Amino acid sequence: MTNDLMNRYNDLFDHMGDWLDKLDSHAFRNILQSDVAEDEHEYTVKIDVPGMSKDDIHLSYTDGILTISAHRSTFKDDSDKKKNLLRQERSEGSVSRSFSLPNVDKKGISAKLDGGVLTVTLPKVAPEENADTITIE
Repeated sequence: MTNDLMNRYNDLFDHMGDWLDKLDSHAFRNILQSDVAEDEHEYTVKIDVPGMSKDDIHLSYTDGILTISAHRSTFKDDSDKKKNLLRQERSEGSVSRSFSLPNVDKKGISAKLDGGVLTVTLPKVAPEENADTITIE
């Protein structure tokens, strides 16, 4: 009896998880997928932002954290009032991502949007040597 009750309990939460996954905005499911690369001179972050313009995207770099946020408004096509919408997957919403990228020259950060991919280049500065070290006399 106890196992049967536990199985029902687990099934309930599995179904709830499936239901919550379906609530996820289909339009934003693959937005802001990112690649972050690093070499000795800079970080390069490439972020997928399909269908967005630079006016839809906000970038900030504060306390070693790069934050990308984006907002897209609902797509509406009122060109033919007689047709009923059979399926709508394009919708409005906001998304954001943050990355910890230390020792960056804030003034040298650049960003370029091309073909639905935002590329952010963050040049590095040399970390202060022994900045966190205290010498004992």
